[in-house]
Amino acid sequence: MTPHSTSLKSTFLILFISTAIFSACKKDVDLESAAYVNETTTVLQDNDGLADDLDPNPFNSDSDGDGIPDGMDVDPDGDGTNDNGTDSDGDGINDVSDVDETGGTDSDADGIDDNVLDPTDNDDDELEDNLDPDPNDPDTDDDGIADGSDVDVDGDGVDDNGTDSDNDGINDNADDDTNLGGIISFRQAGPVGGGYPNVVTWDPNVQGKLYYGSDIGGTGRSTNYGKDFESVGRGLGYEESHQKIAALNAVNVNGSTVIVGGTGFKGTGGEVISSTNGGDTWHHDSSNISFSAQNSNAPLPTGRPRSTDPSLIQWVSGSTWVAGTYKDGVWISTNNRTSWSKLDVFNGNVFVRAMAMSPEDPNTVYVGLWGDDSSIENKGLWQINNLDGNPSASKVSGIPDVVESIVVLGNRMYLACGAFGLRRFVPSNNNLSDITGPIGTSVMSTAVHGVEGTWDTDRIVVGTAEGDGDIWMSEDSGSTWTNTTSSGVAINPWGSNNNLIVFETHGSWALGGSNCDIATIQISPHDPDAWVVCATSAIWTTVDAGATWRPANGFQILTFRDVEINSTGVIAAGNVDHDVVLSIDGGSEWKAVGLGNVTVGHGLTFSPDGSELAFGDGERDNNTDGGKLAVASSPETPSSPELIEVNNPAAPKRIVGVEWINLIDGTERLVAAIDNGGIRTVDRTNGSWSNWNTRTTAFMGAQDNGRLRCSVVSNGGSTIFVYDRKTGVWKSTDYGENWIQILATPAGEDQGYLAFDKANDRLYIATPLVVLRMDDASTSNATTNLSVPTDNPGAIALDPYGRLLVFAEPENVNKEDTALYRNEKPETNDNDWIDIADNTIKRVVPPVTDIDVSAEYIVLVTAGKGMLVSENDAPNP
Repeated sequence: MTPHSTSLKSTFLILFISTAIFSACKKDVDLESAAYVNETTTVLQDNDGLADDLDPNPFNSDSDGDGIPDGMDVDPDGDGTNDNGTDSDGDGINDVSDVDETGGTDSDADGIDDNVLDPTDNDDDELEDNLDPDPNDPDTDDDGIADGSDVDVDGDGVDDNGTDSDNDGINDNADDDTNLGGIISFRQAGPVGGGYPNVVTWDPNVQGKLYYGSDIGGTGRSTNYGKDFESVGRGLGYEESHQKIAALNAVNVNGSTVIVGGTGFKGTGGEVISSTNGGDTWHHDSSNISFSAQNSNAPLPTGRPRSTDPSLIQWVSGSTWVAGTYKDGVWISTNNRTSWSKLDVFNGNVFVRAMAMSPEDPNTVYVGLWGDDSSIENKGLWQINNLDGNPSASKVSGIPDVVESIVVLGNRMYLACGAFGLRRFVPSNNNLSDITGPIGTSVMSTAVHGVEGTWDTDRIVVGTAEGDGDIWMSEDSGSTWTNTTSSGVAINPWGSNNNLIVFETHGSWALGGSNCDIATIQISPHDPDAWVVCATSAIWTTVDAGATWRPANGFQILTFRDVEINSTGVIAAGNVDHDVVLSIDGGSEWKAVGLGNVTVGHGLTFSPDGSELAFGDGERDNNTDGGKLAVASSPETPSSPELIEVNNPAAPKRIVGVEWINLIDGTERLVAAIDNGGIRTVDRTNGSWSNWNTRTTAFMGAQDNGRLRCSVVSNGGSTIFVYDRKTGVWKSTDYGENWIQILATPAGEDQGYLAFDKANDRLYIATPLVVLRMDDASTSNATTNLSVPTDNPGAIALDPYGRLLVFAEPENVNKEDTALYRNEKPETNDNDWIDIADNTIKRVVPPVTDIDVSAEYIVLVTAGKGMLVSENDAPNP
């Protein structure tokens, strides 16, 4: 924040101001100092017209923050006592400076006489005109920082307006961060896209608002027709099933929007969730019913399409709802989703893909099934009637064996039937038409939606999969078709000129590409030209009926394993889909580095001087392929880093943790924790990496695949610690060559983290239940419990000020909010914790997989919701 002051007047002008001005600065006892004859020669650090030996804060031109520079302020320290002259009119400006008293000129209307250290400032940028490169432009170099606050006013690369201690472009006089640090305020950051969004649904009562569900990223919303999204999951943080959204339907219930979702993984661990306040908070309705948001098991296809659709939960009337599950048929609730019972209307297995309420009977629902396998008894489209009495089911004849998606327009139903194409069906007269046309059956028609017109003017929009992922449109009820994604598809999101990293690396995953699968398409009920599509690695939107397509901005679904920040502020993060990503600006822009195909970054470490980055690369879902190790030089220039693969004849499997140390003879060593491969090292001498050495196989057996990573920390030299999730914590004091176990506490997914204060030989350990401190860690195994206020601590990190951060997910439904605890002095305070999690963290409720902190940033990486980045506030002076 830039104070409203003349704080940036040049020192040489100040020293020419007459002694008479300073002689008017009468002091009371709390500011009394040297004689006035010496004050005019005292250094003026903040250029505010008040000598440093009289200044309450010589590094802040407006010590009390009232908008009046200290030299003109009758009460510069803001204690309520006038101690800097007199103020006849009570406006806070001392009489010597006050234009109301002097009768002088006040060209910038700040109340201060121009001739009293206040020359003209025409553009109101707090920089006087005779020092301003352009006195009519408040931001001469167009960098977003007003000239008075800009340390480099003319943008020539030379700091010419004060100093900038934290290198953020703002001079220290105007920068609140310089002395007090930034404000803890998290934002979702990291590359947009990735993963697989499953389902979108429009708010029927709020124009431009819609909600998404994804297989690992939970729920989110947009308020501008799908151009920008944010995660919203508050209230769902105490268990993981909410991360896997298969169904999401925003329903108009008597004039109010109720968002209802179904979660689960291949028919297990699921529940029904809901929100009645636009996604601000979510409620767990019931857990005796399960869906599937991810890939299927046989006899269903194991890849795409997935068993997801907005229609899988439908409101009937009153407190009655129906739902279609992944493999357990159709269920009904008569108490507003508090409990469910299965409708016993089928004989044999039932795999529900879509549902639609009858256009004729409010107590009849149509159910689309998957039956493209000889072992599946029930196939195609079924009608279930008498939902308010004794339900019964009957099969609709003539419909293909697969119905993936249904839309009802007037008295007409349009069916996406997978590899069988498209059908139009009129229940009232059983009229059935094949409208597949040029879309063909070499692809699967997986999603359909539309806008009601007349019998022959319905707008139908269809998405395909298992081939080119296209969006087709018909304006005449399916008689003719246009492929809207044959052109006009951009891979830079709305409001950005930068392409998404995922599509620069994997172009065939983009809309219309050969590896793009469409899961859901929905047309706005408020604008027939606004459509939103869930597809491989992105949510796509159009606002002009398919003439232009762009991926949505802000959609965070990437699963990250590890994050590291080097001494110059470079953030590096490894994820399971799209290489290792680097940012040099606090997470606004990202570049990717990798070894070809998809680099899965399980373990990252910067060299001790921060000039290089080593990272492991391995397959994300199994441990059968040989793992790789790479070193990128100059990570501060991520657009063109030099990347080498370290020779690896031993072919270890997944490298899940790495630490970079220096030996006493100058040799550099990478210590790697291998999934099912023990601890191995590789050395670099005279610029060349040698072969690998296996140091121990006593630990680091086969690891739990869930969000795989291993916490490895060191003092940069002889002492290294590893938290093996299978067995506990291990230590080496001879550069990784020999190891002893120091804590026998196994850990599970998102558990088992270390942080090391190498200057004081102090180790912090987050076990599944507590956080421990180990003093003299290189020689002692004694621990102290730090009494963190959670029974389930997760990732931990020490910041450069010695403060310890501990992430904690909610433990149960009654403790719904995520916490980020911080201890100011963990070396002495065993139970002095504060929660610094802001509303963004609590809204996103991420399953955090790692955390790192620098003097500038706090970075949390998550499983499915990208990153959360905040400035790190410095301790109060």
